[in-house]
Amino acid sequence: MYIIYPQQNNQIAIIFPCGDIDSSIKDVPEGVDYKLINHLNVDDNFYGAYEFDNVVGIKINIEKAKTIQIERFRYYRIPILEKLDVEFMRAVETADTEAQKQISKKKQQLRDVTTTELPNTIETIKATWPEILGRSPFLDK
Repeated sequence: MYIIYPQQNNQIAIIFPCGDIDSSIKDVPEGVDYKLINHLNVDDNFYGAYEFDNVVGIKINIEKAKTIQIERFRYYRIPILEKLDVEFMRAVETADTEAQKQISKKKQQLRDVTTTELPNTIETIKATWPEILGRSPFLDK
């Protein structure tokens, strides 16, 4: 059994009781609604997208999940862009205009990952990973 309640930003807070559930309820801030739930089905990769719901306890905000995934795309593209910046400067130094065009094209593809259309479930959002970013971090879990 778990105790969940909303934080000020409406994200969920979870209490994992050790022992008597009633003694753990005291850890819920005074005056805050809470729910007792038997099963905790939360994907840690999208924890910030879960919100408290007075009826069901926990619900996923898909728009927040999409934002988290787009931010993840941004994070994973940083080292790739940095590497391409170095390659681009080398191409400039050697006046290799063809390499400059190819690198510019890759950099634009990396910038465009933030416009990727994401689906409407956590599992399909996780499965959406632009190829240009390399191996999905979700494949390692």
